[in-house]
Amino acid sequence: MSGFRQGVVRWFLTTKKMKPVPVVSGRNTADNLHEDILKKGFKAAFIAAGKTVRNKGMLDKLTENLEKNGIKAVFFSDIVSDPTVENVEKGLEVYRENGCECVIAVGGGSVLDCAKVIALRAANPAVSVKMMSLYVVPCRKSAPIYAVPTTSGTGSEITFFSVITDTKKHKKLPLISDKYLPEKIVFDSALLENVPQKPTIYAGLDALTHSIEAFISTNAKTFAEDIHSAPEVCREIFEWLPAAAKEPKNEEARLKMAEAAYKAGLNFRRTGVGYVHAIAHRLGEFYHIPHGLACAVVLPRVLEKSLNEAGKRLKKLGVRSGTAKTAEAFIEKIRGLEKSLGIPEKLSEINEKDFPAIIRRVLSEAATQGCPKRLNSEEIEEILYDLKS
Repeated sequence: MSGFRQGVVRWFLTTKKMKPVPVVSGRNTADNLHEDILKKGFKAAFIAAGKTVRNKGMLDKLTENLEKNGIKAVFFSDIVSDPTVENVEKGLEVYRENGCECVIAVGGGSVLDCAKVIALRAANPAVSVKMMSLYVVPCRKSAPIYAVPTTSGTGSEITFFSVITDTKKHKKLPLISDKYLPEKIVFDSALLENVPQKPTIYAGLDALTHSIEAFISTNAKTFAEDIHSAPEVCREIFEWLPAAAKEPKNEEARLKMAEAAYKAGLNFRRTGVGYVHAIAHRLGEFYHIPHGLACAVVLPRVLEKSLNEAGKRLKKLGVRSGTAKTAEAFIEKIRGLEKSLGIPEKLSEINEKDFPAIIRRVLSEAATQGCPKRLNSEEIEEILYDLKS
């Protein structure tokens, strides 16, 4: 059955349109988004932004430029770190009440995911978030989105994926759609440099995981054009993530990491990910462990379990990226990077009583992914025990 489900998802993703999206990069580039919105004739813009971004006045110039040109700026910041169905519905209410016609999403993956789904709901009022998560329900194109990532990791600005939490069932609802790709993506170093050290590290390691899982996926051959830049992404993250973490005002490092995360998003947006993400999602659901941290601690363990099946691809990735000559050395390179960045070996939050439920959900999610090795319940349990301090 898992092979059938994986085949259905692979077929579904072949139908997704690879729409090119304009990308601009530089300092204070977000301030000029009013020009794009003015050209479209929109009169009200819905700005989904993290509270820190808004409260620190980082969007004051953008707001000023919008209002000078007769465009109403409507802020929405009620978005939690794992955005919920309630966040989406509240945002949709604000969008409608203010007659908004487009969405400006300024923030990390949580803000971008939530904003994308709000924009999709705005264009499809009869389709609930739960219905959208079935991904077989047809949707019209979302309200126009302008994406301004303030972290460099999720790739949400360019992927077909969004994850919304159903708080009633304590479950994440993954959405897959090409209907909410943005009109433009903006990498603004003035916003990127304000991300604290730990979120910078976690986001970067999330991006690294995206490229690695995409490159070793059994779907890689089907979507070869998507994963060709994965070696370059790995090389750039190994080079630039330490600099971005240690020197927050290093503009080159920040923009390099933003571009790497974007390319990582292209790598996995049709190829998909694997057991690293399937386990990391559960660690987020059960213990609220930051997603990038969860990916980081799980990544080398899953790769070691998959060496027989994924070793050739891992070696190729290491060689092409110029980081390692063998699969084993590539895994050690990952461990070395994580250690240098202060990633712990164990996670104290993990509780053995949750293992059966975690394992069931991991197996269900991974069944739709192109994992090079199919882990069984015992192997997943071994990983969880190894993670537990």
